[in-house]
Amino acid sequence: MCPRVAILALYAFLSSCAPDTQPVAENQHLLLAGRSFTNEQRYAKARSAYEKALSIDSLDAEVHFELGNLEALLGRIDAAAEAYQAAIIADPTHNRARHNLAVTEADQGRLPRAIELLEQMPSDPPALRTLPLFYAKQGRYDLAEKTLRAALAAGGNPVDIRQQLGQLYLRQGRHTEAQAELGHTLALDSTQVESRRLMGLSHLSQRHYTEALSAFQRVISDRPFHTEAHYNLAAALSALGRRDEAGSALARFEMLSGRAAQIARLRRQLDADPDHLETRLELAYLYRQLGQNAAARTHYRAALLVRPDHLETLVQLSDLLLAEEEADEALELCQRGIALHPKDIRTNKLYFAQGLIGLRRGQYHQARADFEHALALDPSSAEAWNNLGNALLALGQTAQAQRALEAAVNADPSLADAHYNLGSLFLQQGQLDQARRAYLAAMTANSTFARTYYAIATVYQAQGAIPEARQAYQTFIDRWRGDPDFLRQARQKLAQLQ
Repeated sequence: MCPRVAILALYAFLSSCAPDTQPVAENQHLLLAGRSFTNEQRYAKARSAYEKALSIDSLDAEVHFELGNLEALLGRIDAAAEAYQAAIIADPTHNRARHNLAVTEADQGRLPRAIELLEQMPSDPPALRTLPLFYAKQGRYDLAEKTLRAALAAGGNPVDIRQQLGQLYLRQGRHTEAQAELGHTLALDSTQVESRRLMGLSHLSQRHYTEALSAFQRVISDRPFHTEAHYNLAAALSALGRRDEAGSALARFEMLSGRAAQIARLRRQLDADPDHLETRLELAYLYRQLGQNAAARTHYRAALLVRPDHLETLVQLSDLLLAEEEADEALELCQRGIALHPKDIRTNKLYFAQGLIGLRRGQYHQARADFEHALALDPSSAEAWNNLGNALLALGQTAQAQRALEAAVNADPSLADAHYNLGSLFLQQGQLDQARRAYLAAMTANSTFARTYYAIATVYQAQGAIPEARQAYQTFIDRWRGDPDFLRQARQKLAQLQ
């Protein structure tokens, strides 16, 4: 064989054995797309990307791992465990999959199996951080402490590890060591709510009640829905003899713990049936009540993954997105719901949400049309009448705006906003008596609505009722927590009346 023929033969052999890079590149693209979709909470698209990647290469461990993370996020624990197992089979060195599989095993009550999996990774930082939690649950405090020290030496997150050490020492009554670790944690990150609560518990155990009270109050100030902190606060207040306050804190704890118990019950139901829509919606509602909007969104999106056309989910998720000022996606969901369910009375809420978005964007004609659609479906909606009035005012249609605001007041006399807006309309028209009556009605409906006091002070001042004006300006100054320029104006006006 001549050299040229030999070279060509070798090239042909190598070419036939070389891996095809196109599927590898496509898999990588799908993996990145799946991660991006997951971060954006577009779970259906994320799952589709991962499943397509696995159809190209069923032994891609990283894709199995990310699919497991997605399933775990959606509360599909069995599916998550299956995906993590597949990742480990494809790549026995995939420690992240083994770690997350251990977490799912522990979540299902199989703690010995979880520990066995983590003990297979004696130098893995995440395993060293998680394993002590499981040892502590078994009461093996010596092993927990040893593993945490190993995690610290391995360069793990010192804030997280020292907090765990502080909690571990606290369980054993080693208060000096616990406070040293927790103090170190707070020095590294003063926003660590749980470290501060644990510090408070240490003070409480040592009967340092004033220090404990201060710690628990700080925790609740930073995180108002922290269930355990309310119980701890009640204990500190009771120890200080402040019985009424302790009772209030305990009542708050009982309310929050009741919701937490409901969540735990619903999550167990979800483990058995991850596609149960009503369970998802109940969980989302409870999480919203606890201020955990990210968790609520996850359950709404999981519900839409099962039923993309489910109207109640579209209504509730669009409401949450609107509250979080994510108007574009809220609008997309509203349009989808209206298109899919044009005759369902519940679409009035979607029209209402669209109207609010239009108002915020200065699209007053569109806002008016949306509020009118909402009212055509539900004429009893005071909020829709009130905001229709706002849209009409912005369009300069004063007479129609007045009729809409009066309809809002008739539909719900307790809606302070409608009384306030009606008062502002009368004030603009110079009808001071009517404005005063409307503002007084707003104050009756909601005495904490601070802006009303400034408005009625303006009316009193224009009518020459100076003592009443001074009192109203002062009340506004005492209660206002918004724009400081507004506060400055009120102080200037009050000073002019002295």
